[in-house]
Amino acid sequence: MAVGGDEVSVEVVGVFEQQPDLLEREPTAPVLILRGPGDRELHIPVTSCEGLAIHVALQQHAVARPLTHDLALRLLDRLSARLQRVVIDDFEEGAYYASLHLLATEREISLAARPGDAVALAVRAEAPVCVTEDVFARVSESRGDGP
Repeated sequence: MAVGGDEVSVEVVGVFEQQPDLLEREPTAPVLILRGPGDRELHIPVTSCEGLAIHVALQQHAVARPLTHDLALRLLDRLSARLQRVVIDDFEEGAYYASLHLLATEREISLAARPGDAVALAVRAEAPVCVTEDVFARVSESRGDGP
């Protein structure tokens, strides 16, 4: 579904462990998977804290005390602002970038955010997660899938 300009709404599939390359010494790393139309997928590395926050929100697990992302949404609510959508809007040198689009006092505010934090907020707020067509194209090119 097209959202705005070249933004496409995507499904938050979940957070999974990525198996490291044989030459890497790093343990498994959490990867956020987003799926768009035509089964296009992004595999976005996230921190373990972001991964846990996304997983807890997707599974609707109750936690004894609010996590950081719960607190952030409470702050937005108290400030009479709400998260309209999250956009994964850039991909450079293997790194993804995102923005939060907030509605506050009848005006839209856009803030840069890490994709993992942005998606953790979006899942909690039941806000759409979008990816620009440019990001899909650049990721495809970097994988060698593109023209």
